[in-house]
Amino acid sequence: MHPLRALLLTSSLALAHASVLPITPKQGLKVISKRAEPDTGEDFPEDETPLPNRLNKVETAFRDAIELTSVVLSVIETDKTIYQHYFSPDDREEITRIFRDLNNNGEGHEMLGNFLVQTTDLDNACGDRGLAYSGDYNTDRPFIVICPRAFNKKAINDLEGKDRGDEDAGDFYAGCAEDGGDIGDHVSFHFNTLGMTLLHEYLHYDLIIGASFGSIVDDPDGQPGYGPVVIYDRLPKELAREVYWSLICQKEFQAPREGVDDADPDCGDLPLEAFKR
Repeated sequence: MHPLRALLLTSSLALAHASVLPITPKQGLKVISKRAEPDTGEDFPEDETPLPNRLNKVETAFRDAIELTSVVLSVIETDKTIYQHYFSPDDREEITRIFRDLNNNGEGHEMLGNFLVQTTDLDNACGDRGLAYSGDYNTDRPFIVICPRAFNKKAINDLEGKDRGDEDAGDFYAGCAEDGGDIGDHVSFHFNTLGMTLLHEYLHYDLIIGASFGSIVDDPDGQPGYGPVVIYDRLPKELAREVYWSLICQKEFQAPREGVDDADPDCGDLPLEAFKR
């Protein structure tokens, strides 16, 4: 058993499963409260078909994002394998604080309710490679725009209208190769779920994060994209997703391969572009 998974199994999260696709939601995880969920406004009609519709996917992604912070908190103080790829040892205490604040005892930081999540591309910024972008970071009404291709990203928790036993479940739920999913032996774009995309945007919100050492989201050297190859060993952004999949797939992943593991088809077979308003 992978040492990180062993740690998690002894935690209050109790993620006692190895396969993502056929399993029901993790026992012991708190469901994000309504007060901590962003507002989906008028862009997500409840009666949109087929199911799962865009509203179903976004609401599940809200839960997934907070679950990711729970997983990080369960191992961050003791992990000596993954953390070093993304953060300085000197920042461990503050990184822990950031994830703890976002998590808020499994309910999500109350200021996440300030976000307006929409599909209307206000700045025409989605382009050919964007999945999402956000803005108004220093206000009490920030926004997140979810681009059309982001809805191709898969889920962790259950989606309304899609049983994990369905023949096409693998098109909707992220999973390990050993379980019929796409996640192999390398850090890759396959790690990225819609919930992870939302978590990335949450980390822009200065009123919550307030990191003293600078951005923990965007590439400090101004690279045009932030795919796995660009950020690995350089950018402190992707800790949550590698920790999560290491636990679920019970393996230590190898470094990403340029032109392979960053060739995201939802981003034109290139690393997805960062956009910050």
